[in-house]
Amino acid sequence: MSDRKETKMKRIREELGITPPKKVRKKRKPMSEEQKAAAVERLAKARAAKGPAKNTTVHPNVLKLDDDHPLSYVKVKEWLKYNRDFLSSIKPQRESKDSKERMEYQITENYVRNINIYIKDGVWCDHRYGKLMENKMEYIVIAPAGE
Repeated sequence: MSDRKETKMKRIREELGITPPKKVRKKRKPMSEEQKAAAVERLAKARAAKGPAKNTTVHPNVLKLDDDHPLSYVKVKEWLKYNRDFLSSIKPQRESKDSKERMEYQITENYVRNINIYIKDGVWCDHRYGKLMENKMEYIVIAPAGE
């Protein structure tokens, strides 16, 4: 429903004295000690059968890189976590009057987006890398043009 329609319906309900019913949550029966032990065993068995995580959303080329590589999955995940936290802390700057604050928010937002693209597709889209974007990406000529 649109906002106008919702407010109109709310006003009509108030005039008529109608209140929407509240959801009543059904309480669970407490488990006995035997039931708890059986549940713990079943969960342990299910977790063992599941096996390790497969990282299906991570590009295989990213997973192949060693942990000491500058763009390894372990390092990039750490940068992503740090920059997501930083982005949420500067969220009020998104609509700031100061253009430098807005720019800082937009740069960080774009960097987080590019890290997600790298993890998914294996292609680094940004010209900087690192936790604080402190390193510049270097380009290597693989095949010279015109030859």
